[in-house]
Amino acid sequence: MLIMTRILVMSDTHGDTSLAEKVLRKNRDVDIVIHLGDYCRDADKLQNLYPDIRFEYVYGNCDFMIGNVPMEKLIEIEGQRILLTHGHRYSVKWGIEKLRDRAHNDNIQLVLFGHTHMQQVVYGPGYVILNPGSISEPRGDDRESYAIVVIDDKKIKVELKKAV
Repeated sequence: MLIMTRILVMSDTHGDTSLAEKVLRKNRDVDIVIHLGDYCRDADKLQNLYPDIRFEYVYGNCDFMIGNVPMEKLIEIEGQRILLTHGHRYSVKWGIEKLRDRAHNDNIQLVLFGHTHMQQVVYGPGYVILNPGSISEPRGDDRESYAIVVIDDKKIKVELKKAV
């Protein structure tokens, strides 16, 4: 029997969860929601609205007084190692080389980061690096956005989505 896991990835809500709530209503079939920081308190709020969905989250550079929320987290889903990080400690505004090195050196198949507020997907040998953009404060030419990741039979499929 094949198992498929659908993951909704968002980042950088910065206190405005209105679009995130709308996106979650539209994607009730997801198994996991991942929030990549800035403001991780928003992930708590969303989890209270959707208690039946598993939430994973990390803090970002704008998160303060956050208790026991980690800066990054390594989880495993269907045998795929997934790194959650906001990205600011990897200097992602100047490139993703440090994330590539981390994926390669630590056998990570999916690296999820935010911080730049701009969508990005990079496919490397044995890994995918994904930034879902910002669901409430996009930058550049981006619109409010998120991503759906499907892990199915050890394959990682990424779909970038617009929130509006």
